[in-house]
Amino acid sequence: MTTATWWPHEVRRCGRQAYVLPVLAALLAYGAVAARAGDGMLLGRALLTCAPPTAAALACAAVVARESMVELHLSLPTAYARTVAHRLAWPAAVTGAAASAVTAVLAATGHRLDLAVTVVELAGLTVLLGGCAVWATVRFGSAAAATGLVVALVLAKLLLIDRVVPEGAAQAVPALLAGGWLTTLALRALQPGGRQGTRLGHDSGPRFGPGEA
Repeated sequence: MTTATWWPHEVRRCGRQAYVLPVLAALLAYGAVAARAGDGMLLGRALLTCAPPTAAALACAAVVARESMVELHLSLPTAYARTVAHRLAWPAAVTGAAASAVTAVLAATGHRLDLAVTVVELAGLTVLLGGCAVWATVRFGSAAAATGLVVALVLAKLLLIDRVVPEGAAQAVPALLAGGWLTTLALRALQPGGRQGTRLGHDSGPRFGPGEA
């Protein structure tokens, strides 16, 4: 398979949600900020910083979970972890482009928006939620666990973290580090001999019941 045919194949394997979810989330955030109705700015700010990263995370979880031939990939010369990393780059790139376009348009049209803080916060939360989603999907073999974890983290940010930690780098740097670490753990688990390998599709690894060790 040549590069010209391989990349389109990998794009198709990602599924439409890898592109649709981030774009819809960015448009939703733009509409909320642009409305400025009642608490529109507060709601818009929350959606702008949380909706695109959440959509990206859910898309990443779906990309990992939808692969039904893990055993086949593990037998190929190309490492499956590398294949997954290539696929995850697509929803990440679409999210980055959509979110950047929306924030630039909002800033250019006179909306009160600290562009640098917003971009940094978006980047940090996207990496964190994406890392959590990929790790949870690999660990438990289902996107459902990833969805629950992502929702819990977003609620924690809105209800707790935003109240005690300043916006911008103070939130983004720890988020970037944690998300990168979780993504690395997940990709390592997808390598031959990793614990994952078996959880996606079927779990052939050891099972421990009560009292077993």
